[in-house]
Amino acid sequence: MKTKNKIISVGLMTLVGFFAGAHFASAQVATTYTCNSAVLAGQITSTSGVATNAWFSWGTTPSVGTITASQVFYTPQYYTQAIAGLSQNTTYYYQPFVSNEGGTSPGNTLSFTTPSCGNNNPIASVPTVTTNSASSIGQISAMFNGYVNANGSSVTAWFEYGTSQSFGYTTNSQNYGNTSTNISGGAYNLTQNTTYYYRAVAQNSQGTVYGSTLSFTTTGQTYTQASVTTNSASSIGQNSATLNGYVNGNGSNVNAWFEYGTSQSFGYTTNNQNYGNTSSSISGTAYNLAQNTTYYYRAVAQGSQGNVYGSTLSFTTTGGQQNYGQSYVSTNAATGVSQSSATLNGYMTSNGTNTSGWFEWGTSYSLGNTTSVTNYGSGSTSFNSSIYNLNSNTTYYYRAVAQSSYGTVYGSTISFTTGGQTYVTGTAPAVTTLLATEITGSTALLNGLVFASNNQNSNAWYEWGTTANLGNKTPSIAVGALPTVKHSDYITGLVNGQTYYYRIVGQNSYGTQYGTIYSFISKTATVVVTPTTPVVYKPVTTVVTQGGVTQSLVMLTIEGGSEMVVSGEKRTYHVTWKNISGKTLSNVVLSIAFPQSMTIESATKGTYASADNSVVVDLETLAIGQTGDTFIFTTVGRNVKAGDTLVVAADMVFTAPSGVQGDAIAYVTHTVQAAQNAISASVFGAGDFTPTTLLGWMSLLVLVLLMVFLGSHLYGKFSD
Repeated sequence: MKTKNKIISVGLMTLVGFFAGAHFASAQVATTYTCNSAVLAGQITSTSGVATNAWFSWGTTPSVGTITASQVFYTPQYYTQAIAGLSQNTTYYYQPFVSNEGGTSPGNTLSFTTPSCGNNNPIASVPTVTTNSASSIGQISAMFNGYVNANGSSVTAWFEYGTSQSFGYTTNSQNYGNTSTNISGGAYNLTQNTTYYYRAVAQNSQGTVYGSTLSFTTTGQTYTQASVTTNSASSIGQNSATLNGYVNGNGSNVNAWFEYGTSQSFGYTTNNQNYGNTSSSISGTAYNLAQNTTYYYRAVAQGSQGNVYGSTLSFTTTGGQQNYGQSYVSTNAATGVSQSSATLNGYMTSNGTNTSGWFEWGTSYSLGNTTSVTNYGSGSTSFNSSIYNLNSNTTYYYRAVAQSSYGTVYGSTISFTTGGQTYVTGTAPAVTTLLATEITGSTALLNGLVFASNNQNSNAWYEWGTTANLGNKTPSIAVGALPTVKHSDYITGLVNGQTYYYRIVGQNSYGTQYGTIYSFISKTATVVVTPTTPVVYKPVTTVVTQGGVTQSLVMLTIEGGSEMVVSGEKRTYHVTWKNISGKTLSNVVLSIAFPQSMTIESATKGTYASADNSVVVDLETLAIGQTGDTFIFTTVGRNVKAGDTLVVAADMVFTAPSGVQGDAIAYVTHTVQAAQNAISASVFGAGDFTPTTLLGWMSLLVLVLLMVFLGSHLYGKFSD
């Protein structure tokens, strides 16, 4: 996307003077003035984020000629300038000008005629206003202060404020009569540890004036990054060990867990636990380990500032020759599985010692529950125990345990799933960050997708800033409970040429999800020099459909196979596009974003962007009717869990000949399920045995031919 030259613009506003009742149809709003003075007003519609000078030229002919004092501004806004020493019954012309490093821009020329002086036309003036220091500054509120001089006419005053010098919010306006007085106004629902800008505004019948811009920072606890330490493992057995560590939240709420595996790439994690905002010892148990094997592990903590990792340590499981006299136990398949109960089965050999047995069970590998302990003497026997009050449609894990004077031994951990009606459980909404559009030197439109969870109402907003730490946020907007919506919101007060980072955030009653962090560079856009009213930027939320979105200019589609996926599965995605607008489009960029849990192996077109795990195709232009496609080959990661939602989104942005930016979106969603057979999952896809890919059908055909050949061979052998 090319950066254009910096151009500023000025909108010629109304003439504000001191003779009530005078009105010109050619002006944007009513104008007033006196027999010997007036207040000229203009509007700066773009500053490109740099210092901008503004002034007026005025006189008794359209050539104007008399120059007012120059004023300096940094943001688009209205500005005024009083002139005096005018003659009565005289027509005056005036024209606003603005100038910065991008050049000088004039506004249109307007005129007014002064009335005759007399008792009915007293000389008056606009109010004066001063912005004073804010007071009562708290975490989410503050009190603004100022001083106003009405200058003989009833005056109304208020405050403008916001997180940039574009403001965006106002306090309630109040009437202060025609006297001089202190003014104040409160701001609420502010964000902690955030800098806000504000100024006083006053208005009477003669016009509107602005005080200087000041700032303050709200209070709030300052959080620093959490710290975590990995400590030595304990309770190391043949197939389990307890991993230990220590975490310091440093004032923020912190979660912690352990990563472990047979290499320093790890591959497994213990349960994620919340430890609040205090310092605490942490632990987690690793199960189903191999005997006589070295495992590597490290502690991981997550606070408000991101993830931190402890050092990597190791331990080696026990095993080898079974101790003489030690019992042996195996876990067998559960029986009598219903909606709310099941019978757990096992087999033990006591090796001549008195042995007791029981079962450990729960809804995760951590188990957590035990059945009653029963003594089975010194022989070998099958044993079982029934468990009740289970949840329907829930997977339970369990293992048999035996204990004698030689110690405790454990069978392997296996699982079963209860039957019954499917009940919907709530999860946080899934979100996907999209490319920003409508980028200028001071504004940008941020875009993203929100995938509602089981009809749960969700809110969405954006976090953004000049670094990947972000720091700013847009207002939280209710996006409803529709399956998929595109949420967009503007950010303003940007600096031209600055890199900005952003991500979408979705939240419902079950939790908060964060999208991938994207970035863009602000740029100056050409603005037509016309009198305009201030632009009000509002968030926009629209419904989108799965698979492809046809917009007025581009048709974009994506295909990704069946909805169900499993860990380790290979997936191919086919993205197609077509210009259906009848116009050549420019600055065309396509981004196909994948979740971090999927690995991009290769693509037939486009380049890999590691920062956001995406494939980017820079098309530059798209001619009338032009089509294209790309195939992307991926692998589902080993760390996905059953029930996870994976979203792959294609997002194309483009510029029409009119200069307006647009975009098109297409996406597919997948649900992770437990792999029943690793071979069939990787070859045929998740779900049914029926192939869902070309490779799957070819493999099935080869398998059928082999079976036919084998059957024919055996038939011939037996016939002989």
